[in-house]
Amino acid sequence: MRAHFSYLFLLLITFAAFPVKAEEKLSVDPKVFDSGHAERIILVTYTDNHINQVPIGMTNQIYRRRGDYGSSTWSKRIASSIETDYNLKILSQWPIKEIGEHCVVYLVDEEESLTDIITALSQDERIGNVQAMNTFKVMADTYNDPYYRLQTNIHSINLAEIHSQSTGKNISIAIVDTGVDINHPDLKGQIYQSKDFVMQKPADSVDIHGTAIAGVIAAKPNNGHGIVGIAPDSRVVSLKACWSVKANSLEAVCNSFTLALAINTAIEKKVDILNLSLTGPYDPLLARLIEKAIQQGIIIVASQADSHDEKSGFPAQQPGVIGVRSISEKFVQPGHEDPVLVLSAPGEAILTTLPDGAYDFVSGNSLATAHVSGLTALLLQLKRSMTQQEIFKLLAKANEPTFYKFFTKARLRNKAISVISDDSKKLLRKSS
Repeated sequence: MRAHFSYLFLLLITFAAFPVKAEEKLSVDPKVFDSGHAERIILVTYTDNHINQVPIGMTNQIYRRRGDYGSSTWSKRIASSIETDYNLKILSQWPIKEIGEHCVVYLVDEEESLTDIITALSQDERIGNVQAMNTFKVMADTYNDPYYRLQTNIHSINLAEIHSQSTGKNISIAIVDTGVDINHPDLKGQIYQSKDFVMQKPADSVDIHGTAIAGVIAAKPNNGHGIVGIAPDSRVVSLKACWSVKANSLEAVCNSFTLALAINTAIEKKVDILNLSLTGPYDPLLARLIEKAIQQGIIIVASQADSHDEKSGFPAQQPGVIGVRSISEKFVQPGHEDPVLVLSAPGEAILTTLPDGAYDFVSGNSLATAHVSGLTALLLQLKRSMTQQEIFKLLAKANEPTFYKFFTKARLRNKAISVISDDSKKLLRKSS
């Protein structure tokens, strides 16, 4: 009996010593996704030093996580006091772990002035940043000409020759977009991971845009179906942050909240490439997350806007982001003094995947962005240590007929380096 009690005691100590991960689901009010409330929603962020902190006194120094979206009690108290002080309503809140901030989404009362509320909050010492909820849109249009039944975008770069040298193997690409139809014959088994940040979906919502982007990047080759992706062996992570505007349409929107959740997750997962086939107004919260991603070496590829105004251009215009637009005679490259990195790529009449096993021709900067993300994966497979500037210089030559020869030269160069290294090792062994 004494031995039995001793065993139970040891078992209890063992459970106490290891972290317990409790599921705490992210709670989001449906108003976050309601366009009728979009102009009265704000985001408030403030630094929370308790995020990812190891509590004092834990003998094994392992932080007991409260779930994927666990927040400190201090943060929630601050959120509640702000809600009361300014007559707001909390719609959601979560810790942005990658930048050490707590984010709260508030609904401003209809009787209050949104401008006055933002001004007052910006002067509150408890608050680091306050901003309006921004809306972003994806950038693609359907193209239904039956005579364009060719993947001209990949034939022009001699993709078959490139694939003999590189297929994007072991390079991870996060697609922040609508979701992806993972059961499409050309995408089945091609999506490494997926996560959905859109809790409220219309009944007729279909993930058309994200499926089209995934097809350009990772459609499976030599499977007897449809098309070939640019980087078919890449590890695609689908992060759903956008939702359809209407049934059977490529049109989709996202907002500051869902995009922040997705980009933070992409950073946590340490992806190599972040594909953002979308555009919207400058967003301070997303800008900080994108800056963090760039600091961690993530290559960010984003769609250029068709026009330059206050409601578009971000995040492609943020320094460090590679902006992409479809090849067009009207497109003018920015001057040398412009710090923004801009590329042009095939984006007209691109044959790609659509939900329910379908295919169609789609045009727009979104498709050009996916094209560049795929090429970036091919380059990174050859040399993971390539800097963003090195990749950009190579991508700028991607529309030249001889671009594919770079992969052959790079492979031969890497092989020669490997042979020299092996010979050096043999000489060292002999000399010792």
